[in-house]
Parts: sequence; C-alpha cells; structure tokens
Amino acid sequence: MTMTDAGVKPIPVYAPPADGKPRNAVDAKWMKLHRAALHYMDRRAEAKAKEADPHDGVEARH
Repeated sequence: MTMTDAGVKPIPVYAPPADGKPRNAVDAKWMKLHRAALHYMDRRAEAKAKEADPHDGVEARH
C-alpha cells in the first residue's frame, strides 16, 4: 500500500479506456460525466447570453 508523507493513502485517478469504449457501467458513468464537464463552460456562456437579451427570438406583440 502506498502512503504519502502525511500517512494518507492517495486516491487513484480514473483513467478512461484507451479505445474510448466503456468496459463496464462505471466507465460509462465517468465518460458521460467527463463529456458533460467538457461542455459546461459553453453551456454557461450560452445561458448568460440568453439572460442578457431576453427578447432574443421573441416577436413584439402590438
């Protein structure tokens, strides 16, 4: 068992499969979370842009 200087076991890092195909349900879960995290900032930027212009795509009713 590997220990650090402080006497704490390090947490293993998840490594996705080399071929990009999930080996089991755990891989499928982590790969889905990883893809969602990659696009998180893009989704936030889109949401802020919509908030800045609330009339975007809405026709005026007169």
